[in-house]
Formats: sequence, structure tokens, C-alpha cells
Amino acid sequence: MPAPDHPFFEQHKEVWNRIGQAALNRGHSAKVASDVAFHMLDWHEDLTRLVAFLESPSECSTKELDSLLSDFLIHVPNHIAAAAKLYTECGVQDIFGVGACNNDEEE
Repeated sequence: MPAPDHPFFEQHKEVWNRIGQAALNRGHSAKVASDVAFHMLDWHEDLTRLVAFLESPSECSTKELDSLLSDFLIHVPNHIAAAAKLYTECGVQDIFGVGACNNDEEE
């Protein structure tokens, strides 16, 4: 279950391996373990940008904040939903009743 041959994943090989091993320890296949690791790591840059904003909100312009929020909210939830389903075998639910899990056709 090696990390993909990509500079980003090479830099985070230890994290990839630890997440993958956690999934293997739960009885998941190597493919599922690899997929969980991917879905938990692919949005690292989005998280880094969000944490930087949270630590220094005044250093982020309105335009930068808009970009950060749009990028984060479009990219991250799908990865988390996929990782949650694969790792815990429980899908995400719309617990707030805002239509968050609706397909575009349903809106």
C-alpha cells in the first residue's frame, strides 16, 4: 500500500502509511486503506490555508478569504465523505437539514 509516486505524497509518506495502517488494522483491504489515505491527504493544502486564516484572520484579504472558503468547501467535503464511508462504512448524513447531501438534480 505504498504512497503514489507524486512529490506531495512523498513528502507525507509517514502520514499516508499511518492512515493506511489504521485502515488495515480495522480489517480493510489494501485498496481501501490506500483510498482512505488518499482522501485524508489530498486536501492538505486546503487545510493549511484554513489554519493560516484561523490563526491570523486579519492577514487574509476579503478576496483571499472568498477563494479559501470556496476552494475548501468544494474540495474537502467530498474527500471527507468518501473517507468516512470507506473507513467507518457509514455515509454522511444531512443532519442540519440544508440539503447538503442532495444531488444537483434533486434541488
